[in-house]
Amino acid sequence: MTAVEIAERKSRWRAFAFLFLAVLTAVVIVIVRDDPSNDFTQGIWFGLLVGCAFNLLPIKRWLRPNSAVLRLVDDEGARENRRFACTLGFWAATLVALFLALVSRVNPAVGGGEVGQTIATVAVVSAMVAFAILELRAAR
Repeated sequence: MTAVEIAERKSRWRAFAFLFLAVLTAVVIVIVRDDPSNDFTQGIWFGLLVGCAFNLLPIKRWLRPNSAVLRLVDDEGARENRRFACTLGFWAATLVALFLALVSRVNPAVGGGEVGQTIATVAVVSAMVAFAILELRAAR
C-alpha cells in the first residue's frame, strides 16, 4: 500500500471518528444537563470536549513533521478545511451566546454553567462536524 492510499484511508477514518465524537459529545451534554449535580458526567463531558478540541489541532504534524503520510493527511486542503471548520465553530458559538443572552433576560433561571457548557459544546461539535463533512467531500 502506498503512502497516498494510507493517507486517504487515515483521512476518511479521521472524518468518521470526528462525526462519531460529535454525536457522542451531543449525547453526553444531554445527559449532563439532565443531572447537572453529577460530577462523574460533568468530568466525562469536560474530558470529551477537551479531547475533541485537541483533535482539531494538527498535533501529529507538529510531533512528526517529517512523516510522509502525515504530510499527505494534513495537506493544504485539510488545513483550509480545518481553518474553515474552526471559523464556523466560532460563529456558531457566538450566535448561541447571543441567543442565550436573550433567553437569560426572559428566563432568569438559565444559569451560567448551563450557558457555558452549551456554548462550548456547540462550538466544538459544529467545528468537528464541519471538518468531517469537508474532509469526506474532499475524499470523493
